[in-house]
Amino acid sequence: MEIYVDSTIITALLFIGFLFTLIMIGSYGYTHKRDLTLNMFFLAKCCQILAVSLMVFRGDIPDVLSIWLANIVLYAGTSLEVAALVNLQGYLRPKMRLIYIYVTTAGIMGFSILFIFYNTESARIAYYSFLTAILLLPVCLVGFKSSSLLMKVVSLLYGVGVIFSIVRGMAAFFVPIQSFTLYNPGVLQLVVLLSFYVLSNLMNLAFLLLMKEKVDRELVVLANYDDLTGALNRRSFTQHAEHILRQSAKKQAVVSYLLLDVDHFKTINDTHGHVAGDQVLRDLSQTIQGMLDKGDLYGRYGGDEFGILLSEKNEEEADRFAAGLCNTLNRGKPGSVPFHISMGILTVRPTDNMKMEALYAACDTALYEAKSNGRNGFQRASRSI
Repeated sequence: MEIYVDSTIITALLFIGFLFTLIMIGSYGYTHKRDLTLNMFFLAKCCQILAVSLMVFRGDIPDVLSIWLANIVLYAGTSLEVAALVNLQGYLRPKMRLIYIYVTTAGIMGFSILFIFYNTESARIAYYSFLTAILLLPVCLVGFKSSSLLMKVVSLLYGVGVIFSIVRGMAAFFVPIQSFTLYNPGVLQLVVLLSFYVLSNLMNLAFLLLMKEKVDRELVVLANYDDLTGALNRRSFTQHAEHILRQSAKKQAVVSYLLLDVDHFKTINDTHGHVAGDQVLRDLSQTIQGMLDKGDLYGRYGGDEFGILLSEKNEEEADRFAAGLCNTLNRGKPGSVPFHISMGILTVRPTDNMKMEALYAACDTALYEAKSNGRNGFQRASRSI
């Protein structure tokens, strides 16, 4: 029994699917107008809607519109969609962006030349299929590098698209074009168009989910990290530190806690301005981060006050860390405002119920003793906890 499904019906369904996606993306993007990723995906859907609209009227309008314009607009839309997904994962750097522009421009020029000088359906299918495979490949590569399970699934789906495009391009040279064209009624037309319809809508849904995943990650960063220095904020540092204390108590290992602040920080702000003061805090955070080992922790309590938890570091190792930090900061950075720090240090063997408040209180006293002793140094806590 011959299966016949009018290609216009499925193409119209594609149009409706793209239109609904466009409405959702447009509604969300109305309040996120500066989001480059969202704008690229929105423009991609606009291109796809225009292309599908032109394809619906193939035979009723000139081929230059239903074939040439429809294909180059669809190609541009695919390029924008891929670029949006790559940018969503943070890989669309300026150099790669230029490559996408060059590949897209070259592809459009090549298809235009083919349409003018060798306008056969098999040549068009082969050219467009191989070019599409090249465009989709970066999503597969990015997906393998991503830590997101959703992105890995998306990359697999795009991998199916790459394989299909290559097979379709090769088949265009060997399979009778009457059997292979999507405009010829039959089983192949039904399978290909329905597959394209399902995959297109899955990709639209996947993009929205990946956008949500990205927003969730950003919210986690905002909730846990200090936006100026990149250090953990006080709440998050305390939570992570107390987890380390519990783990150390089970292993009966020692930890060392350092509480520090910048000497005469108010004077730095008053003399050099708050921009210079912010840079001092960033420089301090960057220096600390570069000295930490795996398992160590640091956070910003607020203002110019920072906490550092050195996992499994004894008194000698903690003192060496503190001295090295002071010496590094004393050398300063060329062109930056010179500054020094004072620190209070405590090394303990945690118990099961030990809290960070107790370590903080003991080191806070030691910190002020260090300031009383002339600043630019560290003092060990004398009180037990």
